[in-house]
Amino acid sequence: MKLRGQLIDEQRKMSFPPFEMMAAAVRKEGNIWAGYRKDRAAWFPQDLEEKHGPAYQSKTVYFAGCTASYVEHDIGMASVRLLDAAGVDFTYLGNRESCCGTPMLVAGMWDVFAQVMRQNIHAVKEAGADTVVTSCPACDMMWRHVYPTWAEKLGMEYGITAKHYSELLAEKIEAGEFAFPENGHKPCTVTWHDSCHIGRVSGVYQPPRQLIEAIPNTKLVEMSHNREAAHCCGSVLTLIKEPPVAAEIGKTRLDEAVEAGAEKVLALCPCCEFQLRVSADKKQVPIEVVDLARYASSALGYDFPDPNPEVQKQWAVFEAMIALMTPQGFADLMGAMWPELIDAMPFGMGPMMRFMGKIPGALRIMKPIFPILFPRLLPMMMPKVMPTMLERVAERIPMPDYMAEQMPEMMPQVMNNLMPHMIGDVVPLVTQPMIDYLRGKNGK
Repeated sequence: MKLRGQLIDEQRKMSFPPFEMMAAAVRKEGNIWAGYRKDRAAWFPQDLEEKHGPAYQSKTVYFAGCTASYVEHDIGMASVRLLDAAGVDFTYLGNRESCCGTPMLVAGMWDVFAQVMRQNIHAVKEAGADTVVTSCPACDMMWRHVYPTWAEKLGMEYGITAKHYSELLAEKIEAGEFAFPENGHKPCTVTWHDSCHIGRVSGVYQPPRQLIEAIPNTKLVEMSHNREAAHCCGSVLTLIKEPPVAAEIGKTRLDEAVEAGAEKVLALCPCCEFQLRVSADKKQVPIEVVDLARYASSALGYDFPDPNPEVQKQWAVFEAMIALMTPQGFADLMGAMWPELIDAMPFGMGPMMRFMGKIPGALRIMKPIFPILFPRLLPMMMPKVMPTMLERVAERIPMPDYMAEQMPEMMPQVMNNLMPHMIGDVVPLVTQPMIDYLRGKNGK
């Protein structure tokens, strides 16, 4: 992460392209999913509003994170139900909460990371709190390890303690202050996925297991690789850069769970759960992935919305966006808008290029100068073709309405940041198709 930060933040190299879209969303609405900030707290149970909502002050803050807030709502809902049932006094920041910054840190976008870190620390202190409880392991890693280091580097006061909700619940169970009631649930064999961030980074291995073992009618079996030796699910950087590879890694982990004799894989990382669900669907592995807080809260009698439809819908958007933000993806996009691109050429070059296309061999002679010419012309052409580009992107990517509404603001930022780095790879892919279009070979 340090090296990536030096390359991207200091030397202005290119990060993985999908991070540019995330960064635009974080800058605008404070989350990686491009959801509106005003909707961040929509998942919070109304009956807990007075007792734990944003207007309530407490020494402890529950920090939900982006994915629980916008995609896998059951994680946040179940986590606050557990904390409330265990008698934990806490408040929730609501719309004042921003992305923890993990994606921006791993992307090397240190400026965006520092911005959201400052916002979050200020919001916690404003709530009168000195302890942050998380459900997401990446958020835990930020509050427990990264924020203290960066706060010192930036000359900020910190003084905040971080805990995972499973640690608080395990403490309550050990002290005899919380217990699950007996219920008539069907006996279930589960296995536990140790997420990289909560395990190898923060060393939290036993508390989730203590929580599972305290749930009636539940049998815990271990996968062959567990605790320090646990296999990664394949999410985050692998999923963003190489989705097919991520699916293979996810299948390896799910196959382990099947071999252990489990009916369900319990996990607590939103990214792991997202990735394992996508992998189970892609690879047809017959096992259910269930959030730990959801499973535990269900034993208290609560029901929660099924996150799988939203996960699959969001993945369809994400997968299409990843494919678009490659040299071939951008080349294909440009190939769908040649009339507009040619018309947008500055200095009267559009009509000239169309004329040259009618002269046999003229464009072939010009072909060697296209790699020099195109990078200089494209920045001047982009503002003119952006409306058409947005239409073509909408045709290719099944975006939810709230994302589509924001694309006119975010897409120009993304293109401005990516094109200077990618143009050298894109030009060879578009040169011959452009010549074919001008010569009338594509039937238009």
